[in-house]
Amino acid sequence: MDTDTELLSRMRNDDQIAFEELYRRYWRRCYVQVVRRSGDETLAEDITQNVFVSLWEKRKSLDVQHVGAYLFSAVRFRFITYLKSQLHAQTYALHLLQDEQESPNPVDASMRIKELNEAIEKGVAMMPPKTKTIYTLSRAEYYSVKEIANKLNLSEKAVEYHITQSLKTLRIALKDFLALLFLFQELF
Repeated sequence: MDTDTELLSRMRNDDQIAFEELYRRYWRRCYVQVVRRSGDETLAEDITQNVFVSLWEKRKSLDVQHVGAYLFSAVRFRFITYLKSQLHAQTYALHLLQDEQESPNPVDASMRIKELNEAIEKGVAMMPPKTKTIYTLSRAEYYSVKEIANKLNLSEKAVEYHITQSLKTLRIALKDFLALLFLFQELF
């Protein structure tokens, strides 16, 4: 069994099997660390996946002695960054809600709807072509995963992956609006 240091060295030389072994060793512990702090399994999965994607992308330039410590720190840092972004989003949502309560105006509502549509379009534009196509088939044309897989000659797993990626992209593009929506749901 290779040590973490040996696996890191092999990974720097584009050895995917070494990366997969590090993934197997540390994914669950990183995931559990976020679940314990957040109570949100989806968030934990997203953060953990992003940390491992980053590890792979930075494999050539990464100077890490202890991969476990590095991964646990990276997960903790990403979670703290997420919490900060949520705090900013909630502050923004409260500000918008205050404005709405002070002057309920149909023009303001219309402007917010326009801003939301623009943010959705921006999010869709950020998607890679295949992800955008699958998103459109899934969410705009209401095809099932199986129908999309057959239509595009892909596996159902690949379609699910692209749908997940498209929703992550939209979540980023719509973070301010999602916080506002969440706040409205809490109030009503």
